[in-house]
Amino acid sequence: MPEISDTQSQPESEEFDVFLAHNSADKPEVRAIANQLKERGIKIWLDEEQIPPGKSFQDEIQKAIPLVKSATIFIGLKGLGKWQTMEVRSLTRRCVEKGIPLIPVLLPGVTQFPENLVFLKEYTRVDFSKNIDDIQALNNLVWGITATKSSIQQQPTELSFNGERLQQFQKALLSAFPTPAKLKQMVRFKLDKNLDAIAGGANLSETISNLIEWAEAEGKLEELLIAARKENPGNPALQNFDKQIRNG
Repeated sequence: MPEISDTQSQPESEEFDVFLAHNSADKPEVRAIANQLKERGIKIWLDEEQIPPGKSFQDEIQKAIPLVKSATIFIGLKGLGKWQTMEVRSLTRRCVEKGIPLIPVLLPGVTQFPENLVFLKEYTRVDFSKNIDDIQALNNLVWGITATKSSIQQQPTELSFNGERLQQFQKALLSAFPTPAKLKQMVRFKLDKNLDAIAGGANLSETISNLIEWAEAEGKLEELLIAARKENPGNPALQNFDKQIRNG
């Protein structure tokens, strides 16, 4: 019986539509965008999903880069991370050599390229600077990755908050904002309100319950949900609640 060569026994390398190069400090925002891409059928390479425990981070990245059809460079408020800097060098070289798309992505709060990344101005950017849930920015990102222009539009929906949903909303907010300080920050920065003035309480759970009551009375429940998602885009409880209530 002939021996099976190493080449024959090894499975073909898996290809990915896009490599998501990012600073670990921006993980919540990148994870939120990654989930939206996967919902569009995009096959992503994201370190936390592809690098198993015990493997060399650098080795796995270098093995992945030749397998991607496009690359995104996420730029957050803290600039590039240590590993991301290495990724950018390798990805830029591959993009030049192979002609694959290199897509700079500005995350919330970032309106221009850092001085050390001015070379990225040569590439058309995708702008999530105002909102991580920006549907047009997502369409543009999908277009850059697939070369197919998307026409999906944000559909206006009237959200229905019944008693059970309000309780779920409270639990999601407790998960996303586990301290009074974090909750106050969200209300102040995203709703331009003083939490103590609109929803005091003896403890955090009661405060959140009162905040929801205030939002319901003011017709601002959806605004509160959007504000919470913007402040903590990577929180799974908020993501799941948002998806459930929008899907009816």
